[in-house]
Amino acid sequence: MSPNNDLFIARRANLGDIARRGARRHGRKTALVMGQRKLTYGELNDQANRLAQGMLRHGLGQGVRVAVLARNSIEFMVLYFACAKAGAVMCPANPALPDKDIAFILNHAEVAALFVDEDRADRLASVALQVPTIRQVYVLERRGPTGLPSLDDLSCGMEARDPELPTGDRDIAMVMYTSGTTSAPKGAMLSHTNVVAGAVNNAFAGEMHDNTIATAILPLFHCGQLSITSGTLMRGGTAVIMDGFDAKALLQAMRQEQITWMFALPAMYRSLLAEPGLQDDDFSSLEFCLYAMTPMDSHTLRHAIERMGARFALTSGQTEVYPPTVVFTPEYQLSKAGAYWGRATPLTEVAIMDDVGHLVEDGQVGEIVYRGPMVMEGYLKDPEATLQAFSGGWFHSGDLGRFDQDDLLLFVDRKKDIIKSGGENVSSVKVERCLLAHPTISAAAVVGVPHPRWGEAVVAAVVVAPGAQFDEQMVKDFCKGQLAPHEVPKRLVTYLEMPTTSTGKMQKFALRKDLFDLFASEG
Repeated sequence: MSPNNDLFIARRANLGDIARRGARRHGRKTALVMGQRKLTYGELNDQANRLAQGMLRHGLGQGVRVAVLARNSIEFMVLYFACAKAGAVMCPANPALPDKDIAFILNHAEVAALFVDEDRADRLASVALQVPTIRQVYVLERRGPTGLPSLDDLSCGMEARDPELPTGDRDIAMVMYTSGTTSAPKGAMLSHTNVVAGAVNNAFAGEMHDNTIATAILPLFHCGQLSITSGTLMRGGTAVIMDGFDAKALLQAMRQEQITWMFALPAMYRSLLAEPGLQDDDFSSLEFCLYAMTPMDSHTLRHAIERMGARFALTSGQTEVYPPTVVFTPEYQLSKAGAYWGRATPLTEVAIMDDVGHLVEDGQVGEIVYRGPMVMEGYLKDPEATLQAFSGGWFHSGDLGRFDQDDLLLFVDRKKDIIKSGGENVSSVKVERCLLAHPTISAAAVVGVPHPRWGEAVVAAVVVAPGAQFDEQMVKDFCKGQLAPHEVPKRLVTYLEMPTTSTGKMQKFALRKDLFDLFASEG
């Protein structure tokens, strides 16, 4: 090894080192749990090293992009660290996406290999035929009957020795595609520095410690859960991996593993609290509960805090600014009402910028902008979008917000979601919070729909709460007592379920398309 390489390795920030340092600090401690299976830090690091060596032998090393379309598993995390150690660029994506969307991502990223679950192998292998750069499809499971090589095959005969490649801090570790809630997905290039900074932010802001036992329920192919699990392992805790949310299975895991730390969507907390047979001591080990993606109504939040006995916090972030960026901390959960996002995490700087690039004073509404080591390196193959996103030396989030008198960040709306009705600007988030306070509504999304008189009309898509009797006029009357006249929805349209991403984000572009002609007859 050359002296220059020695310098790189001694000073590098590589996310694969999370596994190696964990093995050095507490090699016999449990790192990952899934069902009855457990992996210590030492075993995790050894398996990642063997797999990294196998990847290098097969040409899947420095700068080579590989796609992972798989559900939560221990193998997912082993592969995650192996890619980093080998210098490969991991491109995780949702395997449940339509074939055409998967083909777009795989072709755009020009991946050389595809890693999939065995039960989706046939379908995804056929999609891979549409991607000329793919040389091989692998299954994550151990030597399955698909005929495709597995992670075991890649690792077979390899030494459990860290490759110790001179990976640069700003070398790309992952390309994660944005969720496409408003437009086609873009590939956010995330460096090792970005991902390590996200793990540090999670460990600090999530009040993690050596004895943290945290859930991994949400998809690991999503930046939020993957960053939290990285933070758990960086801090020396244990991650309890589950293949999706199941209230009964989660309660069983809580009792068995004595889970102390939980990350879930608001709807998951509601489902957990409504589970039949819930015992008073089911939450006895819980210390900290995090929620994200969508607001939690005050009734559910209060009930959850009282019943679960844990400190609750809200986190927000986005793929391009590797999460978390801000946290609405436990002390404010019941004392501050509104769309609060809270304060910046330790490595994050947050400001509000006006339309001409000037930072504004507290209380003024503008675009939320970010700086810090967790901000992405840029968009893959899109230098124009990258320059636009970093205008003025800050990353532009596309979100509108303001700071209150206590320096807490309030989310106003997505810039694209502000509704202009009759010359007035309407915050869809404000209307949604009002609707969610009504007992007959369990979910709400508010959009602007073309209207011959108002330009855009405020329209609410709602899901009726189980067992509730929905009356549109009664809900409108309720809103009139809470909102300005121009903010009250002109129409409420009921849905059995909302169009969402895999992580529960509302896909408002789909609602706008569905409701586009709602007022066409009034023209």
